Amino acid sequence: MKAEKVLGIVACAFACASSSVFANTTEVWFGVEASDAAVTTNKATVAGTIERIDASKIYIDNDKDSAYTVTPLDTTPALNDGLVTITSSAVLTPSEVSDLELVGAQAGFAVGVSNNGAATNFYGFASAATNGLPAWIQLSGTPSAPETATQFKIVLDYRKSTVQFYKGDDLLSGDTNGVSTTSFAISNNFANLSSVAAYGSGAITSIESKYEVAVAAAVTDNGATTNLYGSAVEAVIAAGQDGEVKEIDASGEAVEAKTAENGLATWECEVLGIADDDANAKIPLAPADEAVAGVITIKFDGSVASGVEAKFKVQKVGSEVGDTEYPAAAIQIPMETGTYKVVPVIKAAQQ
Repeated sequence: MKAEKVLGIVACAFACASSSVFANTTEVWFGVEASDAAVTTNKATVAGTIERIDASKIYIDNDKDSAYTVTPLDTTPALNDGLVTITSSAVLTPSEVSDLELVGAQAGFAVGVSNNGAATNFYGFASAATNGLPAWIQLSGTPSAPETATQFKIVLDYRKSTVQFYKGDDLLSGDTNGVSTTSFAISNNFANLSSVAAYGSGAITSIESKYEVAVAAAVTDNGATTNLYGSAVEAVIAAGQDGEVKEIDASGEAVEAKTAENGLATWECEVLGIADDDANAKIPLAPADEAVAGVITIKFDGSVASGVEAKFKVQKVGSEVGDTEYPAAAIQIPMETGTYKVVPVIKAAQQ
């Protein structure tokens, strides 16, 4: 080794030089995979030093100056909503915790040995984990036996500036600032993933990065902040009571919502569970459980996702929408001649 300090094998998300999980649609962004004695790249370029490729593994024994680095061909996918995973299968060679070193990275994952070799644990690196400073955090979970590959995942959420760590499908926890948590802070200077690097001593089978595909945006802070989300429901919750929900065009720009066949915004159809390609797909309504004297009382006979609240205004065709927002269980229609339309008002549920 040329390095004085040796890491296990670390997949780390370095900052650009200039710069839940996944219940929604995801897209493979970039990656590499070893097969026999060759490496297959997927929408990526690779650089850095490796020892050899053997038995479908990429063996490395390098330092950070010669890190094996995987970089996406498309550095800024238009529909990347800021929720990104790095998944890897690798043999992680344990290193002394005191030797773990990672400078200028957003996040990392390694196996560390402490207490004079008595304890071996997973460690996660987060660039603002402890009082806003970079730190390696001892994580829960049991490391694989020596020479056995570990399936691990780093999940970066750039909307919240956080990182989570998984062994397989198991979310790992650790203590920061005296509190046990599964979500660790990364510096908000990092706005995107530019590459994944591995250095130290070990063997990699594969590295793959995916991003969640944006379908809606939450516009907040009087228009100053726009964050993308993989579902309209998440965008509604993020928009809160005062923000606005918009849709996403093919270039990733937030635009005014399209109108569905039934006259609602397409994102409203998603939240209310109504088909947006059928003119006859209406808001489900039924007689209210309790009547209100002097009006016709109906209720919304559907459901909305947790964290979302739907109220309704009543519009007489040919006139303006009234100011009153009725609760979903007691929508009031005047007993007057005319045709009325029920108009949803969808916001994040008030806490």
